[in-house]
Amino acid sequence: MRPLPSAADIQLTFGDIDPTLWAAIGDDQPQPLQQHWAYGQTLKAIGANAGQLTLSLDGKAIGFALVGKRRFYRVIRMNSLMRGPLWLPHTSGDEQATALKALRKRFSPWRWNFMLLQPELADTPEHRAMLKDAGYRRIMTGYSTIWMDLAADADTLRAALNGKWRNQLTKAEASGKLETVIGGRKPHQYAWLTDREADQQSRRGYQAVPIGLVPIYAGIAEKFAKSDDRVGVMSVSALAGRKKVAGAIFMLHGNSATYHVGWSGEDGRELNAQNKVLWDGILALKERGIRFLDLGGLNTADGAGIARFKLGLGVEPVTLAGTWL
Repeated sequence: MRPLPSAADIQLTFGDIDPTLWAAIGDDQPQPLQQHWAYGQTLKAIGANAGQLTLSLDGKAIGFALVGKRRFYRVIRMNSLMRGPLWLPHTSGDEQATALKALRKRFSPWRWNFMLLQPELADTPEHRAMLKDAGYRRIMTGYSTIWMDLAADADTLRAALNGKWRNQLTKAEASGKLETVIGGRKPHQYAWLTDREADQQSRRGYQAVPIGLVPIYAGIAEKFAKSDDRVGVMSVSALAGRKKVAGAIFMLHGNSATYHVGWSGEDGRELNAQNKVLWDGILALKERGIRFLDLGGLNTADGAGIARFKLGLGVEPVTLAGTWL
């Protein structure tokens, strides 16, 4: 039996973002937006310092991560690793735990070199114990989201929907008043939705998803992955006649997608248009070969209605382990 590795056996290497590495991630593992190469390139496009960290054992990569870097007062270095690392399929649980321990040793507060780690791990006693054993301290509780596995056929996914949600979808389809249009990276196909969302945020006085990232992310996909329809932006617009009454923007990142923006006007709500928008979006994602959909987080306090809408898809939410230092 091979001996368990120690933190000293793990090599950590920083470098430029290499899109080809993402092909090594297994299709059965979701890829969060914050850990996809196109998101890293988007951060760089807006002036952020983002790089790629490769974790290796015996000279063989076992995982990698996008890491954001900031420096304060020329001395304090703050690094952030959000919803990662991504592990290669052959990496064992023991190797992952050891790699996180090596990461903690590399970024030591005693050297004013901090690492904010938000791992893509469920908030369980076992995961919290593993992170504490590696030397991390939790400074923020985790948020909840829904990862929807789209591998099943459409009938199976539809049967899993909450009964009320499915009835609203059926009514929207049966009304004969709605048409949905799928759009891509072209700004005119999704700009009306970012305008509506920005106006809504302004009127209601809240800040939510960063709307400005959408056209930059779409441009990055057009520049670096022109022929890959699993990277970029996909919009779904619901029309009643010629009037846009509801819509959504999905960020596409490899085998996964994120429900980034959803909007519905009064006419759309009366027609249950957003149910049809999300469902037709799911079917369009499946056609592109996208396996997982991240519903973008649940806020049961300020956004209880939106949370109930997402939960209507019939998928159990997961609460992440939080942010650790």
